[in-house]
Amino acid sequence: MNDLLAYVHPVIQGLALLIVVATLRLGLALKRHRLGQRYLAQWEGIQQRHTQLGLLGVGVLLGGYVLGIVSMPWLRARAPFASPHFFFGTLALLLFVAGAYTGWRLKQGTARHADVRDIHGFLVYLALFIALAVTVMGFILLP
Repeated sequence: MNDLLAYVHPVIQGLALLIVVATLRLGLALKRHRLGQRYLAQWEGIQQRHTQLGLLGVGVLLGGYVLGIVSMPWLRARAPFASPHFFFGTLALLLFVAGAYTGWRLKQGTARHADVRDIHGFLVYLALFIALAVTVMGFILLP
């Protein structure tokens, strides 16, 4: 049973990454609309869904992160902080949270809107890239 429970963290994080990719697709559609490459009649609704999915994605990632830390000593009898998976997973989570914060700043309005928008995109792209590497690093930790 413990071997089966050890797969809960990877499955939850996999679902979270799917939510993040869906959020990214909406963000890219909004970017194309802003640049005039593709007109979106309902861009406000897409922006709202982008925000909601982004918050859901970060929340699920955070929950899965905590679950991963708890499951290492409980299910795998290993130190939770002694792997590159933990270090880079923490880095990716912090970048996702920073991306969510800059997205929140965009919604609240800021004097440096264009700069914050660029930073928002950069942080989330970097976080997703690192998260995909973390996925590969996690394979060696599976039962």
